[in-house]
Amino acid sequence: MPGRMVLAIASGKGGTGKTLVATNVAALAAAQGYRVLLADCDVEAPNDHLFFDRTVESASLVEVPVAEVDASACTSCGRCRDACAYGAVRLLGGSAIVFEELCHGCGLCTDVCDEGAMHESLRRVGEVACGPVRDRSGLSLITGTLDVGQVKSPALIRAVRAAGSTFDADLVVLDSPPGVACSAVAAVRGADALLLVTEPTEFGLHDLELSVRLGHDLALTMAVLVNRDGSGGIDVARACEGWNVPVVGRLPFARRIAEVYAQGGIVVDGMPEVARALSSLPDVMRSLAARGRGRR
Repeated sequence: MPGRMVLAIASGKGGTGKTLVATNVAALAAAQGYRVLLADCDVEAPNDHLFFDRTVESASLVEVPVAEVDASACTSCGRCRDACAYGAVRLLGGSAIVFEELCHGCGLCTDVCDEGAMHESLRRVGEVACGPVRDRSGLSLITGTLDVGQVKSPALIRAVRAAGSTFDADLVVLDSPPGVACSAVAAVRGADALLLVTEPTEFGLHDLELSVRLGHDLALTMAVLVNRDGSGGIDVARACEGWNVPVVGRLPFARRIAEVYAQGGIVVDGMPEVARALSSLPDVMRSLAARGRGRR
């Protein structure tokens, strides 16, 4: 596998099999002799570590800046409120107050406060844990875990990706959060290629279209994998033709896949037909990404 490639695996909705594909593609590539890093960016519900015997060699806290107000110095001039693009600052009771959940830590409110009433302090949002997988040579895992009650998943996802950038890997697999909100954008932005996992249902197709729109907006090279093929009557390939996004793989609707996955197993270990369907995906996505760069 010449050169490093960052492959984001995402889905428009939860439950399509995104983590199934991410964990098995990573395991297959490592078995083929590549240095692989699997980065679990689904920080609100990380579960890639459940499928591997991972050793945690390092763990670090992730903190973000949050604005605070010194009420004794605040004159309620309103400049901080007017400057905040996120509506995090309000004037109540003769002083500015900050809604921490809305604060993005941009620092603009502190810049415009002539009285020095605004400052920033750090708040913990989660942690990032890294380490090799014991029984799979060449495979390492990074997991981001958002603290209970926290909502700032994009900051933690960026920390996961920053930690991943320091690994010497041939293939980086990003297991992205489902959907198309800010957390998904933080996970897939800048990836070399984006593999969208869907299912042949009305819900699956609707949310796949949203993901394709996101990929186009971020100028990402995209392809689609259909999971549970045969479980629904939706023609995913026809829709993908209209979007000019290729279908590069299909996984069958099979009880055995669900059983292995539910038990925390790696499906490709005992199902050669699934291994065949997934083994070439990194090379296929690399080729698509190269062609995409050539057209720009």
